Amino acid sequence: MPHLGADVAAYVDGQLSDSAMRDAVTHLQTCDECEKAVRQQRLLKSRMSTVTTPGPPPALLASLTELASVPPQREGWWSRLARSAPFRAGVVLVSASLAVIGAAYVVGGDAERMGDEVAPPYNRYVEDFEGRSSARPGDVITAAAMDDLSEYGWACHDVLAGNLHRVSGAFADGTEVISLSYSDGVSRLNLFEQAGALDTDRLDGFRPEQLGRSQVWVRHSEPMVVTWDDDGTVFTIVTDLPVDRVERAVDELPGGSQERGMGERVSDGLDRMSAWIGAA
Repeated sequence: MPHLGADVAAYVDGQLSDSAMRDAVTHLQTCDECEKAVRQQRLLKSRMSTVTTPGPPPALLASLTELASVPPQREGWWSRLARSAPFRAGVVLVSASLAVIGAAYVVGGDAERMGDEVAPPYNRYVEDFEGRSSARPGDVITAAAMDDLSEYGWACHDVLAGNLHRVSGAFADGTEVISLSYSDGVSRLNLFEQAGALDTDRLDGFRPEQLGRSQVWVRHSEPMVVTWDDDGTVFTIVTDLPVDRVERAVDELPGGSQERGMGERVSDGLDRMSAWIGAA
């Protein structure tokens, strides 16, 4: 049988015919190239499945139904002005704008954390960093595959913290985790990424800290371990770098939760409200 090629996605989704599925299963037993393509497709699918659009909160509906009305005024020029169509339209427009901004501020608050809660195996990651465990050769991710993963939202940077170059990439834990290694020839940094939300109840030995723009959890040990989640992905760093270099690496990756200003919250809220309108 030839390589799966464009049928990889159909195979993962179970959309091939029964005979084609049987042929594909037989082919995958002897073809490493297609087996890797199937593994990567499943990982991409799991990543995209964590991206959800939250429904409109009750506060949004309440805000939109409480548009201010024009109070009655005493007779006179002001009363006549208030009864004029242009003035009333302007008041309604301003009131509606304020209501929308208020609703956007509420909607743009901290987003619900996406994905199932996960607790990365931190001690095993440390063992991997220290060379006491290693990925199987079949788990290696090629540079071209990392480019594809980057297009789907995974952070597979070529360089981190200024001069740490990516030296290898591999799948771990049954292809559910991306493991990347970086080095400047002296220090090293291992980065692990997996779909889900960080289980903060299972962070023994960690403490919350602010590194750069991100709120993260840190275990000060040798090597240092840093973990956080963002937008449906859990990130874990294991490294022997000094704290200032670790902070720079964290800043170059998708950031953890942090308090946002009013402008950013309103902007995020308007983006979400636009998405709801577009999906209606």
